[in-house]
Order: sequence, then C-alpha cells, then structure tokens
Amino acid sequence: MEYVGVIHNNISDDDLYGGKGSKLIKIAQLGINVPPGFILNTKSYNTFIKESKFQNKILSTLSCDYSKDEVITLSKRISDYILNSEVPKTIKIELKGAYQQLSERLGAKVSFAVRSSANIEDSDQYSFAGQAESFLNNRNLQDIMNSLKKCWASLFSPHALLYILHMRNKGMKISLLDIEIAVIVQKMIVPECSGVLFTANVINNNPNQMMINSTWGLGDVVTNNIINPDLIILNKINGKIINSVIGEKEQLSIVNPDGSSTKLIAMDEHLRNQYSLNAQQLKKLRLLGLQLEKSLKGPQDIEWAIENDVVYTLQSRSITTLHK
Repeated sequence: MEYVGVIHNNISDDDLYGGKGSKLIKIAQLGINVPPGFILNTKSYNTFIKESKFQNKILSTLSCDYSKDEVITLSKRISDYILNSEVPKTIKIELKGAYQQLSERLGAKVSFAVRSSANIEDSDQYSFAGQAESFLNNRNLQDIMNSLKKCWASLFSPHALLYILHMRNKGMKISLLDIEIAVIVQKMIVPECSGVLFTANVINNNPNQMMINSTWGLGDVVTNNIINPDLIILNKINGKIINSVIGEKEQLSIVNPDGSSTKLIAMDEHLRNQYSLNAQQLKKLRLLGLQLEKSLKGPQDIEWAIENDVVYTLQSRSITTLHK
C-alpha cells in the first residue's frame, strides 16, 4: 500500500513514519509487546495538502515568518484549512482496508488510539515530544477519519508553533514546510494501570537508577500532568526500591462508555491510598527498561500500560535532558 504500513510487518523510517512510529516498528521487531495497528505515513499528509482546495493558502501560510504574538491566529487559520479539507479518496480507501483487516482480527468491541508522529520528533536536532496530539477510544472508521485530520492540524497547535519559534531563536533553521506528520492507529489498550518509565533518574541525573510514575487506569493523566502519580525509584542493577511515594492520584481516566472519548472520574479512596504497581509488575517494567535502553542505545522515556497483566509499550523516546 502507498499510504499505510503495518507496525508489526515493516521497516523503520523516520521520514516515512515519523520519530514515534519508526521507533514503534523497531520495538515490535524486538519481540516487545506493542499494541497492533498501522501507520498512515507522511506521504498521506503530503497528498492531503496537495489535493486540498486550500492548498495555495496552506502553503502560503506555512511559508511565512511569524512572531509570538501571531501564534494563536496562525494556528487557528492553518487548523481551519486542514479540518475543512476533504481526505483524498485514495487515502480513504487504504485507511478503510487497513481498519477492516485490523477490526476483523481483533474483534467487534475494540476501540482505537490515534497518535501523531512527526518527522522531526525525537530526532538528533529536535525533540518535539508532546507537541502534537493523541486521540483515544475511537470506536469506528469515521472516528478515526476525524482524528486523522485533528492529528494533522495539531502539528500546528499554538504550543507546537511556539516550540518551532523557540528552536529558530536558538539558531536552528526550520520551516513549517519542513515538518511532516504520520499518524499511528492502534488497538486501544484499556489498562489496569499505566504510566511512564525513565531508565535514568531525570531528577538527580543518576544513570544507575530508574524512575517510574504510575497510576490506575489510562496514563494520559500522567503524561498530561493532570494528577500526582505514584513515584518509585529503582536501583537499575538489582531492582531494589530506593525510594517510593504514594501519589494522590486525584482522578481516574477511563474509556467513556457513552462515546468516542475518555472521561475523568474521582479516584476511589482505597485506590488513592495504595500503590498502583505490585512487585511483579515492577520487575517486568525494569526488565523492559533494560531491554529498550540496550537495544535503542541510550536512556529511554517509555510510556507503558498493563492490561490483563501484559505490559505494553506505547512509545519510547530518548532522554535528552540528562546533564553529563
């Protein structure tokens, strides 16, 4: 297929699948649990822009210089162009085919996570981590189609445009025309617990320690800094707990039973007062961290989720903030 690549049967390519998508392909090749799915490559984004009725306006807007004061207006203008453009028929056909194949394999009651993957994400020059958005619990093909355009538009969110401006002010030559985005579509994991694993302690810069933030339910409340999660510091060598703090875990993120979204509810008191990870799960996470750090050649920032006692890697990126 021209626009779609299957995660578990592919070759990593940052230009084609973006930093996040390309890394997921590598991780799947290691035999590590990655939710099944496919990636709409950067060709689909370029074709979408090329065939948009607003093509000239989009390209003209992306090629202009802008200031901090113009970010919100510029972001809205680009977003409106993208959200009001039609997805080309050739892309729709491939997306529908990939969706149907995956749905038939997984079963009728599965929903999907749709995540962005920019070509400059996690690159040597730029991090771009967290700049574009993810959309969870997509229940059908139309949901995924809507989230696809939202992912493309989120590439030019005010936050992302400010990041690009910051990179330019540091002397880096980067144009909005240089940025392309792939979109990852995967089985939605509905976890008992989830969070982030740093294979080095990013608080004290200790490479011999691992740091874990975890909570019950979906991990977007951790990555979006909505709650105070549990904190556990491990000795990387022997796995012993160096320090641990039960987080307040004020809210629980769950799949919305009434629609294609997630929702926040109050965390039960007894769950707030206990750790969201047990000893066996900590052991599995440590081993996962060791494997990814070795295979990906450096300390990693890993988003994970545990469903039915199976640890899934949702993404992994290199830690670039350690002081040497």
